[in-house]
Amino acid sequence: MENRDSLIDDCRAVMHVLGDCKAIDREMDEVRSEMEVTTGLIQKLIDENATRKMDQNDYRKRYDGYVSRYAALESRMDSLEQERKEREFKYDIFSGFLFELGEIHELPLAFDDRLFYQLVDYATVYSDGRVVFTFRNGTEITTEM
Repeated sequence: MENRDSLIDDCRAVMHVLGDCKAIDREMDEVRSEMEVTTGLIQKLIDENATRKMDQNDYRKRYDGYVSRYAALESRMDSLEQERKEREFKYDIFSGFLFELGEIHELPLAFDDRLFYQLVDYATVYSDGRVVFTFRNGTEITTEM
């Protein structure tokens, strides 16, 4: 609790970074636009092949190129969507942590399992008797059993 104000400020700074998804949204718009263009090129190629005689090897090569390009764009879009979801999830975790921290003005004297689960991400127990508690903010504390 001695570094409470500093921790709150750090959490707010992290939340600001996590909550700002403008760059991801812009890239998603660009990828979406390029996907539309690629879809149009595929359709145009199909229409051209249906209305006039084309070298089928050339057609197949161009078609496969467009389809590969579209698949790469689709994969990139999936990655961007996943990154955005992860940021939103982390933002929510920090928001909850910050809310709980704001409600606590002094450390509880009794163990509170609800608070423990909100603060601690996981604990690693080693055969030499060490236990390392990893908190949700990445801080680690080592203790001996």
